[in-house]
Formats: sequence, structure tokens, C-alpha cells
Amino acid sequence: MSSLRLELALPASALSHPISRVQCVKASDTATQLLGGVGTRVAHSHAVASQALVAEPLLDAPWNAALVDAAWLHDIGYAPEVVDIGFHPLDGARYLRDCGWSLEVCRLVAWHTCASLEAEMRGLYGVLVEEFASPPSEPAAVLAWADLTSSPTGERCSAEERLVEILARYPPGSIVHRTVAASRETLLSTAAWIEALVICPQPI
Repeated sequence: MSSLRLELALPASALSHPISRVQCVKASDTATQLLGGVGTRVAHSHAVASQALVAEPLLDAPWNAALVDAAWLHDIGYAPEVVDIGFHPLDGARYLRDCGWSLEVCRLVAWHTCASLEAEMRGLYGVLVEEFASPPSEPAAVLAWADLTSSPTGERCSAEERLVEILARYPPGSIVHRTVAASRETLLSTAAWIEALVICPQPI
């Protein structure tokens, strides 16, 4: 069975739906504790989780259960206590694995938002693949959409606005800038795909 449930229509007004699931408390507490002193990462993570909660009904188990947790936790690799090799998707996923989080959550965090391309540029793709299998395309796309439609300070934004902001924030020669520039069209098409499903489901 596909990981996406395409029959469920969600109104555009639902995009501001608050976080209310009891199952998300641990993830939100973990993210808040680890990222509380790291700029506006908590606000961003909260916004990503809010978006993920809206799109969660599109996914089947076990990915629907992992999505919102992964959204809260996708950036914990930036936390000083978690940083190891300096590649935040892998650092975060390793930390979560060591703490006993589900494999689905770890895989989503490790591969979130075109992390595989950045891993290639860092010479870490082999390590990433060896430690964490790539998640199915549908839950990975939903998490990317949630990430790309949440600003660094926690506001709703378009994927285009988010990419422009990232490219402006990181110097042109940096790995992050080069990764985002190289994956821009893929990211925009992924975000557009999920946005359409959230607002008006249709067959793929």
C-alpha cells in the first residue's frame, strides 16, 4: 500500500492547526531542551511540526506516527550537545537512535530536505546510506514540505521564500548554499506536490 492516503481533503485554513497530540509531547520537550539556546530553532521546529500535523493524515502507518516527532526533532543536530561531525541530519539521527527513538523517526531526520545531496558534497553519503536507509519518498516529501513552508522564526512561508532566505543567509561558497542551489527545483516541485495534496488531494 502506498504511504499516502489521497482521499482525505484538508482545507487551506487547517494550515494553522495547533500542536495538540499527547504523543508529540516528548519530541517537543526534547527539541525545546536541546535547541532552546540555538537561535530561533525551537520556533522553527514548532512551525515545522504544526505543518506536519496538518499533513500527517496523508500517510499510512508507521510513517504517520513518526512524522510529527521527526518534524520537531529534525534540527536537533545543531544542538551543542548533539554536534559530532558537523552534519546536522546525521548527527541528529545518530543521537535519536542512541536515545531509542523509532527507526522511522531516525531515518526521516537523517534524510530530511535533500540531506543526501549535502552528504555527497561532504563526502558522507556512504556513511549516511550505511547507517540509515532512505525513507519512502512520500513521508520524506511531506517532511520537506513542512520544513520548506516554515520560516526560521516560525512563520508560515512559501517554499520559494524559504529557499531565497537560505541562499541569502549562507555564503555562495558554503556547502549549504551550494546544496540548496543545486536542489532548488527538486525542492520546489516536492513542496508543490505536497501542498496540492494538503489542499486538494488528487491521484498521483
